Amino acid sequence: MDRLNLQEYDLSSFLNEKTFFYQKKNGFRFGTDTFLLADFVRLKGKERLIDLGTGCGVIPILLLKKFPELKAVGIDVLEENVLLSLKNAKINGVADRFRALKLNVKEVKKTFRSGEFDVVVTNPPFIEVGRGNLSESSHRAIARQELTAKLEDFILAASYLLKNRGRLYILLPVQRFVDVIELMRKYRVEPKRLRFIQPESQREANLFLLEGMKGSGKGLVVKPPLIVYKDSKKREYTEEVDRKYREFLKGEEE
Repeated sequence: MDRLNLQEYDLSSFLNEKTFFYQKKNGFRFGTDTFLLADFVRLKGKERLIDLGTGCGVIPILLLKKFPELKAVGIDVLEENVLLSLKNAKINGVADRFRALKLNVKEVKKTFRSGEFDVVVTNPPFIEVGRGNLSESSHRAIARQELTAKLEDFILAASYLLKNRGRLYILLPVQRFVDVIELMRKYRVEPKRLRFIQPESQREANLFLLEGMKGSGKGLVVKPPLIVYKDSKKREYTEEVDRKYREFLKGEEE
């Protein structure tokens, strides 16, 4: 599979077989939270988007499928993920609008100009080094833990890459909420829209979605919480989440 060992991957369909993704069998695999981040992104016609830590390219590929005028770049510290995202872009028919690079977020200035993008999306590693146990899989560990870059590196990179009034979209566990607010303010990305995610209606929020705007004035809108499951044990989605899945690419093939 273009320098990838096919035996280490499987091919999964997504969104009623409108998209397909190769993923590592024993590495980090995307889930509902990744999709909810893609759904949270707001785009306006011909824009340029960059995904920091793109993994297998799910977020930019979904958005490229939904928005035919969008152009996207994905960067990742692992060459394996770069090759994987390029393969996935090809099988989903968006390779002509997608570019992927092996690049650490600490080094974006070597490749990109300041203010080159309208939108930055990231689902960054969130576990600080020294906290929690290391994952047995290095592929999974790099996706979840700050081994190659810290949260601050991702926010600094986003600020550099965004044009003035450009938007940052980020998903993180709630334990990093205060950290990300402080860092965004530090690098002139003002928090503008926030939504907490709860696994079930009677459980505490465990994740949050946040939109920030570079160079914007103060003014934060807190949306109602997003409840994922009616019954998490049965994996039964709420009506809202089920509708998001049904309608995300509605009309894409019409």
